[in-house]
Amino acid sequence: MARPPRSSAPDPDVATDDPRQAPRASDILLTEVAKLQSDGEHVKSALAELRTDMRDMRERMAKVEVELKHLPSKGFIVVVVTTSLLIAGALATIAPKLWAWAGTPVVVMPAQKMTPQSN
Repeated sequence: MARPPRSSAPDPDVATDDPRQAPRASDILLTEVAKLQSDGEHVKSALAELRTDMRDMRERMAKVEVELKHLPSKGFIVVVVTTSLLIAGALATIAPKLWAWAGTPVVVMPAQKMTPQSN
């Protein structure tokens, strides 16, 4: 099996006696540290933006909660609809007695016979 070719960049962990390669290793190290610092600054700015967004979301959620507290609950709506249906059914049932008590005559229409018409 063939070995891959060695890279020409020196390993910063390996000490060398060549004075030309020593500054090069430290330059690489300084470049990497600078990249890490730059990435750290980007992370800081992203976190600051995230904090601002989260604060805004908390304020919005508080407003939504206040608005939702004023809406009727599901139980209240079920009770109101059921009660309305019961009252309507009771009035329909006792309507003839209420009309008689009020003195209003109850008019019942006679059923008409349906006869086939001749052409």
